[in-house]
Amino acid sequence: MAQYETPLTTAPGETPVPSRKWPLAGVMFIDLILIIVAVLVLSTGVLILFIAFRALQQGVPLGSLAGNQDQALKLLGPDGTFVSLLIQNGICVLVPVLRVALIRREPLAEIGFQAPAPGRLLMLGVGMAVVMYAGSIALSLAFAQFGIEQNQAEQFKKQFSLTPGDTFGQLLFLIGGGLLAPIGEETLFRGYVFNAFRLTFASKRWGIALAYLASALLFALIHVFGVTQGAVALIVPIFFIALVLAWGMHRTGSLLPGIVAHALFNSVQLVALIYCINNAGICPNI
Repeated sequence: MAQYETPLTTAPGETPVPSRKWPLAGVMFIDLILIIVAVLVLSTGVLILFIAFRALQQGVPLGSLAGNQDQALKLLGPDGTFVSLLIQNGICVLVPVLRVALIRREPLAEIGFQAPAPGRLLMLGVGMAVVMYAGSIALSLAFAQFGIEQNQAEQFKKQFSLTPGDTFGQLLFLIGGGLLAPIGEETLFRGYVFNAFRLTFASKRWGIALAYLASALLFALIHVFGVTQGAVALIVPIFFIALVLAWGMHRTGSLLPGIVAHALFNSVQLVALIYCINNAGICPNI
């Protein structure tokens, strides 16, 4: 499979591709701020509506929910969390698409919306998932040797109000984390953020390294809110995973391998979590 053409991948003796100003990294950061604000406002609004409606339905005083996160999440339910997740990832896709297609009038292939040789891209995605698993497990085991363990799975169970035998809620959880999140996150972090850095600093020798490191760091940092303990044991493996996903984008110019790898990686973990929930005692910390 041909390497995705960049100024740093031209053959010796060839004239480097001229530096491009699309999209400006500064504009990308503005878009990130807009995305964060939109996600917070819209998601919070949806959560409040779900919780208030169900509280009224069940005769629960709204005042009793203040400071009672567990009760609020129970009222929200898996469907409310799913709708919030749908909105979040929809925004992550919509903003880059609007920026590229409508404002800059560039082809969406610039942010990976292309899939030449889809069969090979799919197989590459499967291979990337294997590498991601191997690296993630190795890093997690290394942190465990020092007694550092993160509790993301426990937080997922709590946030989605996952209970044994709730097939519908568990299915929504699997779709949200195993499909919606990979599409939204790959579009934003690999399609938009990675390529924003890559193209803006294409004339610099360190430009591609910056694209890898900055996009991976931003991706890792947004996941810190998913744990309440051992955050470093989550951030470091996710940083590694983000580097692998960025390589897939850089190698092929397509989002497809990253989405496949990301979806496989998430889905296997979520299925394992659902199995633990439905079989009490198998996973002591869940």
